[in-house]
Amino acid sequence: MFDPHFPDADMNFWHNTSELGVAGTGFALPGAPISTPELLAHMEKQFGLECAKRGRIYAEKMNIQHRHIARDLLERREGPREGHSNPDLAAQAIKEALADAGMVVSDLGYIIGHTASPARLIPNNMAFVADKLEYRGPYMELRQACTGFANALAIAYGMLSGPSAKPIAIVGSETGSAYFDPERVKEDAGQLVNLVQMGDAAGAIILVPEGYENKGKLSHSFFGHIGLGREPGFTVLEGGSNAPFTSGDVIEFAHEFGSVRVNGPELFIAGIQASLSIGSGIEDVNHIIPHQANGNMGALMEEHMGMDGSRVFVNAHKRGNTGSAAIWLALAELRKQMVGGETALILGAEATKYLYGGFRYTHGL
Repeated sequence: MFDPHFPDADMNFWHNTSELGVAGTGFALPGAPISTPELLAHMEKQFGLECAKRGRIYAEKMNIQHRHIARDLLERREGPREGHSNPDLAAQAIKEALADAGMVVSDLGYIIGHTASPARLIPNNMAFVADKLEYRGPYMELRQACTGFANALAIAYGMLSGPSAKPIAIVGSETGSAYFDPERVKEDAGQLVNLVQMGDAAGAIILVPEGYENKGKLSHSFFGHIGLGREPGFTVLEGGSNAPFTSGDVIEFAHEFGSVRVNGPELFIAGIQASLSIGSGIEDVNHIIPHQANGNMGALMEEHMGMDGSRVFVNAHKRGNTGSAAIWLALAELRKQMVGGETALILGAEATKYLYGGFRYTHGL
């Protein structure tokens, strides 16, 4: 079993142990939750797929019972429904976070977004979020999935350290269901796994510099990777300048499940070791939020990492794997249950090129 008391001396990762104020969090979900039986029955009826039995097996193994989807799945090629685009969800999550913080959008000095499924390649996703919020300030987008939050924090630390710093909103958002092609299920079982595993969502946090009122503290942030020389575990092969023409009717996510199964646990080990080496271990926190890869994360963390599974917060069973939105969504939901002084260790993991990141959150009194 993994022993967290012996960090790898050769680890090379960014970190910052100083504190940032957390003023509010929020999230947005597209439509009502869809159960696995409902989803698979719809796919069989709408597209003539024989997928219910296999799909239920996959979903049961991952313990994903419900998810929210931004499209109606009425047509093979279909974008998000009205009001549930990636920018729509991101803007709504920021609004919820601002309301939690008691702020308005003009209070923000910067917005940082991160996503693997932007509305367009150019302009960046946050340009449309700014339109929807009527936000006149600067913004940026990071093209990153499940650990986008960690790189966004690295940037936010620098921005919030200046003498004239203003609050920053960070938002992670995904509408990856738009990349799903029902016809491909007949050819690639991995696409059926994607269907039952993934969910669409957005999650946001408002960070404030010293001197602003806050409802909690974020500290001990870190970000690194173990992907050197490894083939991506999760990728979009087409649509970039190396392969601008798609061979199919829909650009899709390719998922190397075998590689992820082998390399995935190592990501969490790296995250725990990084956290421990900067003074934030797994034994001195009340809660642990791992990346929400599936609904079994509590049992898996207990089995492979030796931690108490009851301390592991999991929402993937009802939200699915929401990619770039997962950590902020989970933190926003957990904060509603926390009492003053409680702590949480966040352990993000991303299979694209095997990235890890995290931070420590302390709830306000």
